[in-house]
Amino acid sequence: MIKLILAEHTYPVRRAVLRKEFPDEPHQFNGDLDPHTFHLGYLEKNEIKGVVSIMKNGSVAQLRGMAVSEDCQGKGIGKMLIEKAEEILQKDKISKIWMNAREKVVPFYEKCGYKIEGEIFIIKPIGFHYLMAKYFD
Repeated sequence: MIKLILAEHTYPVRRAVLRKEFPDEPHQFNGDLDPHTFHLGYLEKNEIKGVVSIMKNGSVAQLRGMAVSEDCQGKGIGKMLIEKAEEILQKDKISKIWMNAREKVVPFYEKCGYKIEGEIFIIKPIGFHYLMAKYFD
């Protein structure tokens, strides 16, 4: 089941999946608590197994902190989270959603309809990323 959750409910999954090599790196993002930001969680037996945060800025939104627990990866949870986020954004008349995607997950986002915009770049200390985006009519 996917539902809206609080920012702090995303932190354990973010830390375990996105920051496991860097435990001292922050798991809270600038914008997490902004009133235009929303967070989605995938719950399995009342435990959050997947999260995504969407930060809206006018007609554009940024996807951040997408993470699915390692024991649940490959089950379509990430795709379901993105589809739910996009459904909400389209109702809100958002025209573009973008993210800085880690190099290793680019194929996943491409399958979800996102396209690379620009050259590869580094976000220290995490690694190589691409700016990816999807436009809505």
